[in-house]
Amino acid sequence: MARLNNGLTPGENARIVASVVDENDLEELEALHTEMLKRVDKAREDGRIYMMGRYVMLASLISPEIKRVRARFHRETLAAVRKEHKQLKIEARNSASA
Repeated sequence: MARLNNGLTPGENARIVASVVDENDLEELEALHTEMLKRVDKAREDGRIYMMGRYVMLASLISPEIKRVRARFHRETLAAVRKEHKQLKIEARNSASA
Protein backbone atom coordinates (compact mmCIF):
# COMPACT_ATOMS: atom_id res chain seq x y z
CA MET A 1 0.00 0.00 0.00
CA ALA A 2 1.24 3.49 -0.78
CA ARG A 3 2.54 5.56 2.09
CA LEU A 4 2.54 9.32 2.47
CA ASN A 5 5.61 11.37 3.37
CA ASN A 6 4.76 10.95 7.06
CA GLY A 7 4.92 7.14 6.77
CA LEU A 8 1.16 6.64 7.13
CA THR A 9 -1.26 5.20 4.63
CA PRO A 10 -3.84 7.68 3.28
CA GLY A 11 -6.57 6.05 5.41
CA GLU A 12 -4.50 6.26 8.60
CA ASN A 13 -3.66 9.88 7.86
CA ALA A 14 -7.34 10.74 7.22
CA ARG A 15 -8.40 9.21 10.56
CA ILE A 16 -5.79 11.23 12.45
CA VAL A 17 -6.78 14.45 10.68
CA ALA A 18 -10.49 13.77 11.27
CA SER A 19 -9.88 13.27 14.98
CA VAL A 20 -8.65 16.84 15.40
CA VAL A 21 -11.58 18.56 13.63
CA ASP A 22 -13.89 20.44 16.00
CA GLU A 23 -16.92 22.73 15.82
CA ASN A 24 -14.72 25.81 15.38
CA ASP A 25 -13.22 24.29 12.26
CA LEU A 26 -16.69 23.64 10.86
CA GLU A 27 -17.73 27.22 11.58
CA GLU A 28 -14.59 28.49 9.85
CA LEU A 29 -15.27 26.33 6.79
CA GLU A 30 -18.83 27.65 6.64
CA ALA A 31 -17.58 31.23 6.92
CA LEU A 32 -15.07 30.60 4.14
CA HIS A 33 -17.83 29.17 1.95
CA THR A 34 -19.99 32.23 2.61
CA GLU A 35 -17.04 34.49 1.77
CA MET A 36 -16.48 32.67 -1.53
CA LEU A 37 -20.15 33.10 -2.45
CA LYS A 38 -19.92 36.82 -1.66
CA ARG A 39 -16.85 37.03 -3.89
CA VAL A 40 -18.77 35.25 -6.65
CA ASP A 41 -21.47 37.91 -6.45
CA LYS A 42 -18.93 40.74 -6.37
CA ALA A 43 -17.01 39.36 -9.34
CA ARG A 44 -20.28 39.00 -11.28
CA GLU A 45 -21.20 42.62 -10.52
CA ASP A 46 -17.74 43.77 -11.61
CA GLY A 47 -17.81 41.69 -14.78
CA ARG A 48 -14.73 39.69 -13.76
CA ILE A 49 -15.75 36.41 -15.30
CA TYR A 50 -12.44 34.59 -14.77
CA MET A 51 -12.32 35.35 -11.04
CA MET A 52 -15.99 34.50 -10.71
CA GLY A 53 -15.17 31.06 -12.08
CA ARG A 54 -12.26 30.64 -9.67
CA TYR A 55 -14.45 31.59 -6.69
CA VAL A 56 -17.14 29.15 -7.83
CA MET A 57 -14.49 26.42 -8.05
CA LEU A 58 -13.24 27.18 -4.53
CA ALA A 59 -16.79 27.22 -3.14
CA SER A 60 -17.43 23.86 -4.80
CA LEU A 61 -14.37 22.40 -3.06
CA ILE A 62 -15.41 23.69 0.36
CA SER A 63 -19.05 22.60 0.21
CA PRO A 64 -18.52 18.80 0.25
CA GLU A 65 -16.00 19.14 3.06
CA ILE A 66 -18.59 20.98 5.16
CA LYS A 67 -21.07 18.17 4.52
CA ARG A 68 -18.49 15.54 5.41
CA VAL A 69 -17.52 17.20 8.71
CA ARG A 70 -21.15 17.85 9.66
CA ALA A 71 -22.06 14.22 8.93
CA ARG A 72 -19.14 13.06 11.07
CA PHE A 73 -20.37 15.15 14.00
CA HIS A 74 -23.86 13.65 13.61
CA ARG A 75 -22.44 10.11 13.55
CA GLU A 76 -20.33 10.79 16.64
CA THR A 77 -23.32 12.22 18.50
CA LEU A 78 -25.47 9.21 17.63
CA ALA A 79 -22.69 6.82 18.66
CA ALA A 80 -22.33 8.57 22.03
CA VAL A 81 -26.10 8.38 22.65
CA ARG A 82 -26.17 4.69 21.72
CA LYS A 83 -23.21 3.98 24.00
CA GLU A 84 -24.92 5.78 26.89
CA HIS A 85 -28.17 3.89 26.26
CA LYS A 86 -26.31 0.57 26.25
CA GLN A 87 -24.57 1.43 29.53
CA LEU A 88 -27.88 2.41 31.16
CA LYS A 89 -29.46 -0.90 30.08
CA ILE A 90 -26.54 -2.81 31.59
CA GLU A 91 -26.81 -0.86 34.85
CA ALA A 92 -30.59 -1.41 34.99
CA ARG A 93 -30.13 -5.15 34.39
CA ASN A 94 -27.48 -5.36 37.09
CA SER A 95 -29.56 -3.45 39.65
CA ALA A 96 -32.64 -5.59 38.87
CA SER A 97 -30.73 -8.81 39.45
CA ALA A 98 -29.14 -7.58 42.68
